[in-house]
Amino acid sequence: MPAISRPNLYLRGKTYWGRFQAAGREYRRSLRTDNEREARKRLKAWQDRIEAEVHAGDSNQLYEEAVIRWVSEVLVDSVKPQTRRRYLISLRSLEGTFRGVEVRHITTRLIANYISGRSGAVTNATIRRDLTALSRLLSSCVAWGWITTNPALSFDRTIIRERRDPITQPDPMSVAAVKAACPAGLRAMLSLLEQTGMRENEAATLTFSDVDYTARQITLSKTKTNRARTIAWKTPGGDAGCVLPPAAAGPVFVSRNGEHYKNVATNFGQVMRRLAGTDVAKGRPFQRFRIHDLRHAFAIRWLKAGGDIYRLSRHLGHTSVKTTEIYLSALSAAELDAVVNPGTKPGTDN
Repeated sequence: MPAISRPNLYLRGKTYWGRFQAAGREYRRSLRTDNEREARKRLKAWQDRIEAEVHAGDSNQLYEEAVIRWVSEVLVDSVKPQTRRRYLISLRSLEGTFRGVEVRHITTRLIANYISGRSGAVTNATIRRDLTALSRLLSSCVAWGWITTNPALSFDRTIIRERRDPITQPDPMSVAAVKAACPAGLRAMLSLLEQTGMRENEAATLTFSDVDYTARQITLSKTKTNRARTIAWKTPGGDAGCVLPPAAAGPVFVSRNGEHYKNVATNFGQVMRRLAGTDVAKGRPFQRFRIHDLRHAFAIRWLKAGGDIYRLSRHLGHTSVKTTEIYLSALSAAELDAVVNPGTKPGTDN
């Protein structure tokens, strides 16, 4: 049952007032009497009534009932499709622990049990994303009056350290092999990702109206941070001019049905698995890679060419240059010196 604070009785002039808290809300009003005994009696009756209302409002709804309402009322319009998909994946993962549990019985201990069960099976970054989804869900439950506090907010996430995967550059021959095996639209998109360092969704949603062929620049409006940014297509990391199709109308990259690619990662994964299986069977060397590794390779090429790290950070859409600094670990001592001291060239002493 939600906590009810001890009542306070106090005078304002000659009239007694009462005050207490219930379910995170403060109640205060005049008791309309100057008699202390009568004031205490009225305060108790008032508090008992509010306590009964709060208790009656306790949630006995199950986790899955909360999910159904949250998805239909909140997720449908409040987040981007990509974020919605990520939340839905997390909700399915959370179901194994929380299905059948009343929302009011979700505690930090139960959350800790969930984390223990997932540790080692998935990355800490995935666990943190799952907790974010749970926290958003429980925040809505608070707003609906099902519960009074959100235990996911009070859970100390510092015990779940986010480990970053080491930066790896894809093997150029493997990249070329995968692109050759892809449909034309997907092949062109991978080439643009390789030459610009865009994120997958930024390229998948690109339209010809976003491309300025005169200024040789591209405006990205559907970004991870929801902040549009404009990038040059020729940079120290690559040249998009050699892979962009001629100016036209509509989406730049289309699937076989003539629409935006909606399942880039799925289509890419199918090509990757098919090609890897074929090469292994024939004894040919093949190195698997992720689409995001093309972004890593672009950033490393930029820095190896002596490009400015602050420009790179803006180009990639990082909110802080500290994020961009992860690529410095891929540089040699001379290349690092050229980045830190822009007046020098990689491989020279001046």
